[in-house]
Amino acid sequence: MAQSDQVVQNATFPAVRADINDNLAALYSQSSGASAPSVTVAFQPWVDTSVSPPLWKIRNASNTNWITVGTLDVNFAAGGVTPIANGGTGATTSTGAINALVPSQAGNADKYLKTNGSVVSWAPAGSVVYEFTVNDTWAKPSEGTLALVSIWGGGGSGGSQVHAGGGGGGACVQRLYRLSELPSTVAITIAAGGASRASNGNGFTGGTTTFGSLLSAYGGGGGDAQSVGFSNGGGGGGSLGAGTTSTGGIGHGPALTGGNPASVSGYGADFGGAAGGAGVSVTTLTNESGGNAYWGGAGGAGRTDASSKAGGVSLHGGNGGAGNSTATGGFPGGGSGGTGGVTGAGGAGYCLIYVW
Repeated sequence: MAQSDQVVQNATFPAVRADINDNLAALYSQSSGASAPSVTVAFQPWVDTSVSPPLWKIRNASNTNWITVGTLDVNFAAGGVTPIANGGTGATTSTGAINALVPSQAGNADKYLKTNGSVVSWAPAGSVVYEFTVNDTWAKPSEGTLALVSIWGGGGSGGSQVHAGGGGGGACVQRLYRLSELPSTVAITIAAGGASRASNGNGFTGGTTTFGSLLSAYGGGGGDAQSVGFSNGGGGGGSLGAGTTSTGGIGHGPALTGGNPASVSGYGADFGGAAGGAGVSVTTLTNESGGNAYWGGAGGAGRTDASSKAGGVSLHGGNGGAGNSTATGGFPGGGSGGTGGVTGAGGAGYCLIYVW
């Protein structure tokens, strides 16, 4: 380790030789020492041995300060700040380095980085869920690949009479889209359930839920009303038509054009969507439970005299209403039960969209 004043003195030979050797020693050792050299010039190197491992420094162009180049260790560590243009990050901390390299994090909480092969950007993490219970417009997000659209039609209302069938369940219709297939906005219409019946008569058919012109889920049929004999439950809704209210037929849902009404035993069989409502048995004139459903709304129960049974149960839609009950059919799309007086309305429609 050596440092010098960078000047060879004008003296006799032994002194001049010693001075030259001192300057060479300082040059060879990078002016190493625990303190900075007293005489400095621009771009002069100095190994600072006051710390361990030592630091390699160089004088700046204006000869006013020292720049730390790096740490002289087995694993060389660069010092100072290296601009991004020169292969660095322009930061001195790990957080600062990350922030300097990734796109702006402002307004992008809970998102992740993705690339299109040339540009890195932020994208939503996991799926984004959109729910609609009233008429509205869905705006397609800028991020995502697939969209699963599920819509439910309105449930039918039960009939009002001595012998009254329950309302049919509204259909559930689903489709998986590539996000690129969908327009930038889609108008969504949410169905109302079949209206409450305040006086004797058949129940009302539930409305249709639509996802623009792309998907439609039709409502369940209203329950049948008879003063004598058996009655029929409303048929379950379909993807091309609503359930019906009429005499005869086997209750089921949802044929594409809507289920037929339930009769005889009163049960509406579930064919993957909405279920028919329950009627009143032709042989015993006893009311029946509503038909169960998997995706669509379940059927409401039938009614005779003052007795009642439970409405059907749906795994993914609304349950059907009980007989002799003024309760609204379950949400979404459940049919209401038949009564001898005021009936409940059918369950309203619904729209659920997953994007990921």
